[in-house]
Amino acid sequence: MPNLQDLLARGYFPKELPPPFTTVSFASHVCTAPRVADFAKTIDQKPKSSKAGRYSLARGGLLRRPLSICNPVAYFLLCQEIVSSWTEISPFVVGTVISSTHPEEKATGRAVDGHFPQSARSEQARQKRLGKRYVLQTDVSRYYSSIYTHSIPWAMHSKATAKVNRSFSLVGNRLDALVRLGQDQQTIGIPIGPDTSLVIAEILMQRCDEHLASQFPSIQGFRFIDDFELSFMTQAEAERAHHELEACLSEYELAINPKKTSIRDLPIPLEAPWATQLKRAKPRKEKNTQAADLAHLFDLAFKLHRENPEDAVLQFAISLLQFETIHPENWSLFQKLLMLCSFPEPACFPGAIRQIVLRKNLGMANLIPEIAEITNALVVTHSPLRHSSEVANAVYACIALGMTLGDAAVDAVSRCDDPVVALLALDCESRNLTTKKVDKTLWKSHMKAAALYDEYWLLAYEANIRNWLPNNRGKDFVAADPNFSSLKAAGVHFYDTTINLPVAQAVTSPVTPQASNGDDGTAQLTVAVPPVEPAIPTDAAFSV
Repeated sequence: MPNLQDLLARGYFPKELPPPFTTVSFASHVCTAPRVADFAKTIDQKPKSSKAGRYSLARGGLLRRPLSICNPVAYFLLCQEIVSSWTEISPFVVGTVISSTHPEEKATGRAVDGHFPQSARSEQARQKRLGKRYVLQTDVSRYYSSIYTHSIPWAMHSKATAKVNRSFSLVGNRLDALVRLGQDQQTIGIPIGPDTSLVIAEILMQRCDEHLASQFPSIQGFRFIDDFELSFMTQAEAERAHHELEACLSEYELAINPKKTSIRDLPIPLEAPWATQLKRAKPRKEKNTQAADLAHLFDLAFKLHRENPEDAVLQFAISLLQFETIHPENWSLFQKLLMLCSFPEPACFPGAIRQIVLRKNLGMANLIPEIAEITNALVVTHSPLRHSSEVANAVYACIALGMTLGDAAVDAVSRCDDPVVALLALDCESRNLTTKKVDKTLWKSHMKAAALYDEYWLLAYEANIRNWLPNNRGKDFVAADPNFSSLKAAGVHFYDTTINLPVAQAVTSPVTPQASNGDDGTAQLTVAVPPVEPAIPTDAAFSV
């Protein structure tokens, strides 16, 4: 059964946010008796609706994904409902013959995650394609964003029952209401980012799994969230499975993505060919050959990126180096190669900068000047577009590496109406890492009571408790709010100014010779947020 404190501490904010954003103190506070009962009103008492903050994540090329920063009141109530009703929910998410991502409580990382990691897709394909001749690959079009919240009780209790009984006696109706509570009562879409959404997503998808299994008793295949790969002896069976899945999805107001649907003759590659090539090109450990190996890896990555522009080739190449020993004489080259990816393809920057920060914390020095130049250029280029991940990670890089935001970047970031960016910029200024004062006019407009329940709640609360922005009309609206006042009084924060890379769990990693070594000669590194994970390079595309 999921643990409430874990869901709030490790399953709340999207993992893609920069490291200073944390919900640990919030979870600790509200889960200490008697605050569990006191923090938020119960669903029967009609708590105030709220909007989630938005974080625009670069996925590569022109693709983006909107992540949600849920309001703490709404998210707390949803987590509380899932935990207290787990006995009723668990039969719908326990797993099926083809589900690979049915939710499980995890001791580290996310509080709730899929049974298999995305990296297991190749092994699943190896097992499930045996003895078959055709494979159906498909996924749901914009799955999380298109889920109809009323379909949650349909999946749990049947559409006929849910349409007759709309009361909170049905757990599906309670989940529906609480999801809507956190998105201004909208019925289309569920948040992308929190662990609770995996639970809700599996409730729907496992009903589709069960329908397919009833139509094909010996079905072979696997599903990662909304991404299906099903194997068959004949093309006719594969075509029928496609139609059956399409019909089942339509019952829940969902649709297949035609651009990612195909029936293919086996055998086909178990993973994307470019991923295999990059894995083979990982640099050797020897100091004398490392520079040439690094150059070769990135030359190959640049070539494969040009050939596969819609895939996360460069992000994957960077991720291959996250635990590699980088010798001091190759440190400058390493930084340059990472930065060569980061401005043309900004989705690479988070993973690149976290590797640099991680190694700098372990003793590597002498940052190349191009990092500061690229960081400032990213802020200037992407602030007007409100591209959260590019701007936020660039400002975070200044904080983590002690770099300065120049005049043009300060002017640009001041006009970026994004809560995550605003808090990072305010922190940056407080550390004297800006060449001039940040113009706070835009952000000051959110320092009011209504903002605690709209998409700017994170900025309104955090800037208030840190005195980074003045209260509108001088009134302490946080102290006056029945929910947020207790958080402020207890010193709860959602942004930790002491965090560079969070210290939470031990990870053994050979990073640099200068790092303090453990008994086995490898550097002992403690991080809770590893370098950003790349898209999974499988032969079938993955999307949520």
